[in-house]
Amino acid sequence: MILQRFRIHNLFSYYGPCEFDLRPVDDERNVLLIWGRNGYGKTSFLNSLKLLLTGVSDELRAGVHSGRNFKRDHYLLGMGEEWIGIFNRQARAAGEKVFGVELEWREAAGTVKVERSWTLVKEGVEEILRVTPDFGELMEDFNGDVEGEARSFIQSRLPEAVMPFFIYDGERVQQMAEANREGQMHQIEQLLDLADIDVVNEYLGKNLTTWRRESNDASQHAINFEKLEIQSSEEKLAGLNGEQKGLEEEIAETEYTIKRLDVALQARRQFALQSEEAQLAAKREGVVGRLEERTSAFFEVFTRDAPLAVLPTLLGAASHELEKIAAHPNRRLKDELSKIFTALPERLFTDPPLPVPSLTPEQDQFLRRKLVRVLDSYQPEPEDMASGLFHLAPMKAEGVLKVIEDYRHDQRKRSQWAGDLVEIRRLKAELLEIDRKRNDVSNLAPQERQLFEERMAERASLDDKKSELERRIGGLGEQKTVLIREQNATRDRLRELEKRLGDARAAGDKLKIGQRLSKALEAYRSLLKARRREDIEAAINSRFGELMTSHGLIRNIRVNEDFSLHYLDAYEQPVGMGNISAGMKQLVAQALLWGLKDVSGREAPVVVDTPLARIDRQHQENLLTRYYPKAGPQVIVLPTDSELDREKYALIQPHVYREYHLVNLEGDHTRVEQGGYY
Repeated sequence: MILQRFRIHNLFSYYGPCEFDLRPVDDERNVLLIWGRNGYGKTSFLNSLKLLLTGVSDELRAGVHSGRNFKRDHYLLGMGEEWIGIFNRQARAAGEKVFGVELEWREAAGTVKVERSWTLVKEGVEEILRVTPDFGELMEDFNGDVEGEARSFIQSRLPEAVMPFFIYDGERVQQMAEANREGQMHQIEQLLDLADIDVVNEYLGKNLTTWRRESNDASQHAINFEKLEIQSSEEKLAGLNGEQKGLEEEIAETEYTIKRLDVALQARRQFALQSEEAQLAAKREGVVGRLEERTSAFFEVFTRDAPLAVLPTLLGAASHELEKIAAHPNRRLKDELSKIFTALPERLFTDPPLPVPSLTPEQDQFLRRKLVRVLDSYQPEPEDMASGLFHLAPMKAEGVLKVIEDYRHDQRKRSQWAGDLVEIRRLKAELLEIDRKRNDVSNLAPQERQLFEERMAERASLDDKKSELERRIGGLGEQKTVLIREQNATRDRLRELEKRLGDARAAGDKLKIGQRLSKALEAYRSLLKARRREDIEAAINSRFGELMTSHGLIRNIRVNEDFSLHYLDAYEQPVGMGNISAGMKQLVAQALLWGLKDVSGREAPVVVDTPLARIDRQHQENLLTRYYPKAGPQVIVLPTDSELDREKYALIQPHVYREYHLVNLEGDHTRVEQGGYY
């Protein structure tokens, strides 16, 4: 994997398109120098390359401020005074919408072009990663898709886990050296993908906790209890149904007895009244029909309209409130402005034309708040909003007001109801008079008259009995309704418990599989470490021997089974960490990175920012003459003039095939010039 061209566009300190030709020459030289003072764009170059290969990673976001981890959009566009974002400030002020980075490399199969860009849109930022190999089809991922085809293509060339061995800065090496065992262990675990195993184990552990809890969420005991409840309610329901059937049979017997009594009573009426009974019966039937018709029509209208028509005080109060809504000018204006205000933010702040220069976030928020305050000034009075009907929309209030006014001033309804009630009373009186005449058997013999009265009393008693039986059936119906409702609720609980029991059994199965998987992962982790430990130990000692030449305090670096590093002297005695200088620790860390890169078995460019850090001069010369010429087929070094003076430059110059000089006097407009300092 040899880098050919690298282009940064509106990222970090690079305003506009800035391109680097990285192609090596046809000889043995492998080093490219990109010179620059602090703040001129070297770190921006390194981070742009990381950004292209990994996207907005946790490492990049965490590196903005110690202890903070910005969200993706905040990292890209900034967050107040804490962070201005990676979108170049001058480009954003000029109204540009696109920023990104491109890289072209050569590999055995052909040439690959990778582009990652971001575009400002109304909703925020849209991201696209495009990979174009000249030996395959175009691949595109959108908005940081971690499972996308384009990202997988890049990961297959340079996995994110091993990227720190190829692309890093001297500060990182220095921090790892000072972190001692913890930092070194992290590097080794990255190489072996142990960090990924740990992530899997972490999520698996969370799932195991969940499955363990879910496996205890339901029990067969609770299900059996609910089944007994259903059985009990079914028995009660069967009892109620049996009782209702008995009452219905008793009603049927009562009705049969009443029918027989009616026949007997009718015979005595006919005997007492002779021809007049037929006329009275026909007349009674007509009166009953008219009474039922009038009563039904009256109650249909009266029950709907009476609450409004017979409460003038309530109607007056409601009318007063509704008039305030319908006639209040501020309320109407406020409603219209609310519709306008819904569209204002979109139209006013995002639709073109936009101000030049663009509004700052503070200006944008200030204008939005001011617009809200202006709108609030048109709200109705607080006392009107505290109670009543003022929350209604004016158009709806007008409709309700018209109905209320119709009821307040319509006397015809009340007159009609009064006439209907008079007619209903008259029909009832006429019916009573007809029944009185039909039951007048005074012309019968005393014994027959007494028997008629006894039958009438018996019939009245049977009517009362029938009404009582119907009332009891109604009560049974209510009990059945309540019982069925409770039974349905119990069945719902039972279904939920059975589902949970099924889920619990499934969770138990998952728990067993997950526990076996956890053990398998741990065994795989141990096996992987054991297989690679000797290779890593040999590589570290080989590279440390090339870098450390001033003395032999450390003769051997041992990698233990837990992958901790222990230092031994010429007599195989431990060397205490307190005896090792900061510079020596840094050389150990540098040897660790170099050795781990060797063990990774990958050929990729090495990109190093701040390359010499705090190492003493002799060992700096070792890095310049022994490390960088051998670190990889292509090594990009980003030094300052203080790190690489003329004497040091002379040591590495035979291996340099191209140099660039970064200039950034404004702070946010890096220019790339051909050539170096010397």
